Amino acid sequence: MTPIYVHDYLLKSGTALNAVSQRRVFAGALICVDGGYGCVHPWPEFGDAPVEEQLRLLAEGITTPVTEMALHCAAVDGEARRAGVSLFEGLTIPRSHYSWSFAAETEPQMQRVMEEGWAAIKAKGFANYGETMRFLEGCAKRFETQGVRLRVDFNGVLDRLTFEKFVEFMPLRVYRALDFVEDPFPYDAEAWEALRQRWGVGLALDKGWKTGTHGFDAVVVKPARRDWRAVADLHADKRLVMTSAMDHALGQMFAAYQAATAAAEGYTLDYCGLCTEHLFEKEAFFERVSSRGGFLEADQSGGGLGFGDVLDALPWRRLV
Repeated sequence: MTPIYVHDYLLKSGTALNAVSQRRVFAGALICVDGGYGCVHPWPEFGDAPVEEQLRLLAEGITTPVTEMALHCAAVDGEARRAGVSLFEGLTIPRSHYSWSFAAETEPQMQRVMEEGWAAIKAKGFANYGETMRFLEGCAKRFETQGVRLRVDFNGVLDRLTFEKFVEFMPLRVYRALDFVEDPFPYDAEAWEALRQRWGVGLALDKGWKTGTHGFDAVVVKPARRDWRAVADLHADKRLVMTSAMDHALGQMFAAYQAATAAAEGYTLDYCGLCTEHLFEKEAFFERVSSRGGFLEADQSGGGLGFGDVLDALPWRRLV
């Protein structure tokens, strides 16, 4: 069996990253297999086993969806590093929306969006939808002349009645600027379609993509979590939005590579969600990642997904 080496890490965010959990510290692991690197970054809130369990199973030769994609990443990355080439050579990373950080001050982010020309903003919604509405109204008012599109992801924490109230009392300027609402409440094809028809609000589906048939306009896929081609081909008539899993910078770059590959293969991508580096405290990897106006710049040192000297300097332990 090919040896697998592991480096454990902790990422820290300034605030909760979704409506399901208030967690601000995120445990994960980088893996090294035959000179290639992958990222194991589970989200227990959404049903993943914790990282310790992921690695225990991997040591026994049992893969989960998370470790399967990490191994795939390591294989692709390793092939490029051995060839001495960057995976981003000849590719263009698709443009992304701005992922709003509620840990950072509002005004500097507003100025950044305006000055850099970001085309869309995505924010996490709250179970207290009034707070979300106030935020969206502030954005709609500030960016009305720039035409910045607004996206909000509730992670399915609302119910149908609450979401209907959210839409019913939405100010007109928010309604006009709204691009889509992602996972407002657990997917129900008929309920989602009825809401689309009644209110004319765009909906995006992430959780439930396998059984999704209608009632949504866009499908969101995280390449670090699942095969993006399976999602894109199943929902070929929907807008395709590819995002990071809000994970390690290496995982972020793998998502960016997959999105760039999709674009190169002729898939039409909507504004993606690949620029998430500013949601976490800076460390050696995130220091190498930057984005401006929705355009993510790839680190190309060491070939593959980059970060060559940073990866070389890490302490590694053998898993198998």
